[in-house]
Order: sequence, then C-alpha cells, then structure tokens
Amino acid sequence: MSQLNITHVVVISLTAVFLLVAMDRAGQLRGPQPTYVPPAKPAPLAAVDPEKGKPPPHNDTVEDMPAGKGREVTFYTCTACHGVALIKAQGLTRDLWDSSIDLMIEKHRMPPVKPAERAEILDYLAEQFPPRRRGRNTDNPFLK
Repeated sequence: MSQLNITHVVVISLTAVFLLVAMDRAGQLRGPQPTYVPPAKPAPLAAVDPEKGKPPPHNDTVEDMPAGKGREVTFYTCTACHGVALIKAQGLTRDLWDSSIDLMIEKHRMPPVKPAERAEILDYLAEQFPPRRRGRNTDNPFLK
C-alpha cells in the first residue's frame, strides 16, 4: 500500500514539474525580461582629416605617433584604414615599408599616394619604426 502512495506522489510531482516548465516556456511564470540597451557610442576623439572631412575608424590622434618630419601625412594616410597600433607593431626597412604600401594599394584598395608624400611617409616610417634586432643583443653587458 505504501508503494502505491509513493508512486502516486512521484507521478503527481513529475506532472506538476512538467506543467510548470510548459507554462514557463510560454512565459506565464516569468516577469518582464530586461531588454538590452547598447551603450551610447562616444564621439571620435581623433582629429578629422581636412581633405576627407570624416574621422578615421578609431580614436587615435596624430600625437599617438612619434614626433618627426612626416608624422601628419603618415598619420592621415595610414590611419584612414587602420589604427596607430598596427603601424607601431611593425619594424621594417624602408624597402619593406615601400612594399607594404604597394600591397595595400593592390590588395586593399588604398588610394595611390603622391610620389612626394610617399617619399615623406617612407622616410618617417623607416626612421621611427626600423627593423627590430632578432637573436642575441650584442649590447647586452651580461653576455660579455
């Protein structure tokens, strides 16, 4: 007799759970759900290129690049498509910087740069972001 009572309790409990889950899936037991509100997009902090009249797709400024002759033309030419961090991560020779510009023109639809501006950009990039040493550093006093 007690086994029959346990069976009834189990069946009634499972039926109640099933009904509660079914009603909850229909939204009967839940209150109003919070809605996602995307955060307000901050205004770009970067300066606007005077020739193009629109801000670059990042918040970098000219001051984020090292000072030197050609900094502004390099900033506005390069950061029209990518941020300063990508430039700073490179360490290339002048020839490799030149090849990079060719690659961006051919593969990524970068507008061609005037020869005088290109020379100024290459001078700046080669001076500010030269190749990094690989292997052992001969200037390291601990290696002597």
